[in-house]
Amino acid sequence: MGGEKEQWFGPGQTARRLGVTTKALRVYEREGLVVPRRAESGWRLYGPPQIARLHQIIVLRDLGLSLKAIKTLVGSHSRLRDVLRLQRESLEAQQGKIERAIALIEAAQRQLDEGRDLSLDDLSILTKETVVQQSTDNKKFAARFEAVIAEQDPTGQATRAFDEVKKELGPIGEEAKAELKARMAEFARLAEAGDVDSAAAKAFVRRMVSRTAGVRPPAAQKELMMAAYAKTAAEAQARSEPLPFAPGVLEFFQKVARGMKERGELD
Repeated sequence: MGGEKEQWFGPGQTARRLGVTTKALRVYEREGLVVPRRAESGWRLYGPPQIARLHQIIVLRDLGLSLKAIKTLVGSHSRLRDVLRLQRESLEAQQGKIERAIALIEAAQRQLDEGRDLSLDDLSILTKETVVQQSTDNKKFAARFEAVIAEQDPTGQATRAFDEVKKELGPIGEEAKAELKARMAEFARLAEAGDVDSAAAKAFVRRMVSRTAGVRPPAAQKELMMAAYAKTAAEAQARSEPLPFAPGVLEFFQKVARGMKERGELD
């Protein structure tokens, strides 16, 4: 890489290359974590020094550090080598957790194959060691989803609309998250059954539409967001990563909602 000609990129290109949003770049700049160069036109430019700094920031954010902590760590004494070491240690730790989770699942499968039931302790350990890991993956999925929206949105309108959606919905508490997760699991089962006219499926759609009543992005921007989700989901599936919910579930939701609107059962 050292022999490459030095290149400078605008905010959109930089965000796409790093898998973040332009909004994130603005936040990092506002916090004094990165200082882009300015073209004569005033346009922000990111070159090798800024890209290296952004890599450090993104890695440390992925490790769970706050912006305040990152600001201290990436001072003039900080080196990219140290950040890469932290990233490697984190990935190795995740690899160990995944290997342990697979071993637990295989042991549980053997136990069931032998006709022995799993105890409550066995189930608790399986839940703790294999299911809770998905929360971090969902955060990564959400970040990539926003990045794909920005990538496919040259006008910035869909990105702004998505920001409004998040603002309108506001933060979701742990209790609400657990309830939503349970509802999504229920809806996934309905999607598998495939009955778009079932009372349970329509009741779920009504609840979700009611919760997002104040969030109605224009059709073109909504379509772009849906396409961005499909692309993000395809990427995650190619890497065998878990999804917040499968694209098929989303398609089923749309079919149910569309049928309800055609029959006048939904505004």
